[in-house]
Amino acid sequence: MAISDLYMSVGQKRNISHFANIVRIAKSDKILTKEEVALLEKIAIRYNIGNGKFKEIYKNPEKFPTIAHIECEERIERLFDLIKMVEADHTVDVKEVSVLRKIVTGLAFPTKNVNAIVAKATEIDIENCELEAFQKEILKVNKF
Repeated sequence: MAISDLYMSVGQKRNISHFANIVRIAKSDKILTKEEVALLEKIAIRYNIGNGKFKEIYKNPEKFPTIAHIECEERIERLFDLIKMVEADHTVDVKEVSVLRKIVTGLAFPTKNVNAIVAKATEIDIENCELEAFQKEILKVNKF
């Protein structure tokens, strides 16, 4: 572990964890399309992930654990990004969905709701859906 990692804020650690999850999904089908690469680059900029950290995460995303979020809204926002990656190549691959289920569990969604959440999230037309509408749909299936 680098010394700079010790002084990283909790927020930045969560962003790196989330970005690693997105990379896991992108790499899960062993094919990285130009749309997926473009989305990774865009998300890296949004989460202030520099080129060196980008390469480190891309090389070995499993090295970075999933960090759960306390607030349900934060979990849904992360799920929204993850679904964008699943659908970036316009196909929902079985391997991507399998990785997504594990990540959704790691994000601390109730275990009994994970399958319903993933099913609902993958059926939403993410290209034509705003975050607020996505949140409403996920909250309907995320019953405590």
